[in-house]
Amino acid sequence: MFAGAPFIGEAVLHNLSQTGCRVECTRTVLQGSYITVRLLLPNHGRSLIVDLAAVRWVRERYFGIEFLRLPAQERARLVQFLAHHQRG
Repeated sequence: MFAGAPFIGEAVLHNLSQTGCRVECTRTVLQGSYITVRLLLPNHGRSLIVDLAAVRWVRERYFGIEFLRLPAQERARLVQFLAHHQRG
């Protein structure tokens, strides 16, 4: 889930990394805009919150975001999730 002024959208994430991801969505977003993101990770009870992300590129139904502000606790959860899935 992501939100920006004045919208909220749902999307599927691809290529998740510590610094960002590719987003697949039917909603139109503008390159250069800023959004808040909630990542619903498999087998995790609560969503992972990215306080601030920037839309770096847009192509058809995909856009790339860079995580700009991710609280330390959330970053640790993301690192742990990625490490577990890279081994998997």
